[in-house]
Amino acid sequence: MAVCVAVIGKDNSPLYIGGIGNDTSTDNELSRQWLVHTALDALEERLSTTNTSNTNSSANTARTDLRDLYLGLLYSTDTHKIYGYVTNTRIKLVLVTSSTSPSGSNIRDAEVRTALRRLHALYADAICNPFHLPGDQITSQKFDKQVKSLMLNNV
Repeated sequence: MAVCVAVIGKDNSPLYIGGIGNDTSTDNELSRQWLVHTALDALEERLSTTNTSNTNSSANTARTDLRDLYLGLLYSTDTHKIYGYVTNTRIKLVLVTSSTSPSGSNIRDAEVRTALRRLHALYADAICNPFHLPGDQITSQKFDKQVKSLMLNNV
């Protein structure tokens, strides 16, 4: 089950951090932010190794790697797993899930990939708003509602 979703800008500033659950206390919000920000180190490392391998490989394989924006599992803790996705414009999407679903089964990689692709589509719709300034935080209630729906239904 998804716990938190974050959209991080090019300069590693949070554009949106949203979570689900009944506990909206400050401690819970800080723990979500801590999980997301610690994932940025792993995400930046993965991006730098991908870029280095792309410059050393042939042009055909480089094109294949650039099309796959899903970075997979960035790291896991005892209670959470953190997945990453990067858009072509270097906007980072981070999905934090609990280590196991309520039914006790593990979350499949294909489910996470699909959820992050849908989040990317929601993000694209949100920034297409002519009143949204690029680089500003996403404050749209519609986006927040759609993200929470995505988190509850898909992961």
